[in-house]
Parts: sequence; structure tokens; C-alpha cells
Amino acid sequence: MTDLGEVLDPIRKQVIDLKDALAHARYRYDGLDLILTGVADAKVRGASQEIFTVASEKMDAVDAMIDELYRRLSALDRELENR
Repeated sequence: MTDLGEVLDPIRKQVIDLKDALAHARYRYDGLDLILTGVADAKVRGASQEIFTVASEKMDAVDAMIDELYRRLSALDRELENR
């Protein structure tokens, strides 16, 4: 029978890779946000702030889902080890 840790470890690595990709996306997002704060047109700045607010909320939600998935995988691995 296959060790379930061997099955779960690659999935956990993918979850960690997702977290890393999200961190890189957030870094680029922050850079673009800084660039747009220097735009002279108040309407463009206001619109970009609204977009960035929504995007930040979505990234936070995805980050929380990834964290929860990792916690569940770890809990499942511990549960299966105890059996």
C-alpha cells in the first residue's frame, strides 16, 4: 500500500508553490499601485484605488483558502499517521 505521506507531500508542495506565486503577484500589485498613485488625473487615481481595493480583498481571500487547504492536508496527514 502506498504511504499516504508520499501522496500528500507533492500536494502540500503545490500549495506552498501557490502561496509563493500569490506573494509574487502581490509584490507586482503593490508596485503597480505605487506607480498609479503618481498619476495626475484624480479620476484615474480614484478608479485605480477602487480596483486595487477589490483586488486586494480577492488576494486575501485566496490566501486564506490556500492556508486552510494546507492546514487540512497537514491534519489529514497527521490523522492518517495515527492510524
